[in-house]
Amino acid sequence: MRFISTLTIAFICSLVSVHAQDFALQFADAEGNIIADGTVLTLNTPEEMEDEFDDGVIIPSGVYVKNMTAEEVYCGTEYTISQISNGALQTCFPLNCIQRRSTGTWNSEVGTMSGNILKSMQTEWIPDAEGTLKAEFQLLKYKLNPITKKYTVESAGPTIQMHYEWNPASIQVLDNDLRSISRVEYFTMDGRRASAPTHGVYVVRVTYSTGAVKTTKQLF
Repeated sequence: MRFISTLTIAFICSLVSVHAQDFALQFADAEGNIIADGTVLTLNTPEEMEDEFDDGVIIPSGVYVKNMTAEEVYCGTEYTISQISNGALQTCFPLNCIQRRSTGTWNSEVGTMSGNILKSMQTEWIPDAEGTLKAEFQLLKYKLNPITKKYTVESAGPTIQMHYEWNPASIQVLDNDLRSISRVEYFTMDGRRASAPTHGVYVVRVTYSTGAVKTTKQLF
C-alpha cells in the first residue's frame, strides 16, 4: 500500500468548519498511525477469500478510524464513488456493511465510537473483473437532539481518497509448497486485532514470503 500526500482538502458546505488535525476522529492504519488529511491511497493488493462465507477476490483498504478523545463520539462518513469499473465497494463503518455498485454520494448510518479506540472501516472493493474504483471518504461528527432523538451533522473532519486497481494478469499464482508463511494475523469480526483466537469466528490473514495474502474466516 502506498500513501501519496495531496494538498486538496474537501469540505462539506454549510457545516461548521474545523481544522482536520483538531477533529475528534482521524483515519489511521492498523497500528494506529494517523493517515494525513487529503491522502490518496493506491490499493492494488488482493486477498483471496476461500471459505463457506465468501468466494473470490477482495482488495481491502486497511483503513481504520481512531477516536483521539476520551469521549464517546456520534460519527459516520460521507463517501463518494467517482469511478467504478465493476463489482461493489463495501464499507462497514460505523455500523452495518453496505455495498454500492454505482457512482454517487451517500452518507453512512450514524454510530458511536467509545473514547480512545481504533476501529476498522472494513472497506474493500470486491471486483468482478479487471478495472479501477475511485472513492473519497470524509469523517463526520454528529449531535443528537435530546427531544426529537434525531442526528444532525455537527462538523466535518478529514478526508481520504481510495484508488483501487485490479489486474488479474499481473498476479502470479504459486503453489503453496513454493512459498512459506511469513505472518499470520487474527482479527475479530468487528475488525479488532487479536494476539490469538479464543472461541468464536475470526478473520485469519496469512501473509506469504512472496507477498501474497490469503484471508479466511475460521471458527475456533
